[in-house]
Amino acid sequence: MLIAGGIYHFVFGVFHSMFWRFKFLNWREELPHMLASNLAVIQMLNIAVIVFMLLVAYISLRYSKELPTTSLGRDLLLGVLVFWVARLGGEFILKEGMPPKPGIVIACVVGILLYLVPLMIYMNGNG
Repeated sequence: MLIAGGIYHFVFGVFHSMFWRFKFLNWREELPHMLASNLAVIQMLNIAVIVFMLLVAYISLRYSKELPTTSLGRDLLLGVLVFWVARLGGEFILKEGMPPKPGIVIACVVGILLYLVPLMIYMNGNG
């Protein structure tokens, strides 16, 4: 399951790297109208998400067996879970007047499950 999680995060890293080009986000027209400081924050946060996604992808693919069986690995799994829970919460809380997008909700739930299930399997078998 963590191999699938690694692939999932790699795909999301690539997806986020294309935000500057996606027509549905319209960044080419929207971003220039922002204050320079907000423009920088938006782009740097997206770059941080790209780095995080690719790092999680690498760790998940490289250390899939060790992650659920070591203290540090379980803490990393929990950290990835917290990321996806926070992202899911943001979809409902931060979009004033806009309904949550079903595709994003599903993507977050999948992200949660890909890291919750291995954690729970280990905890039930060794806890």
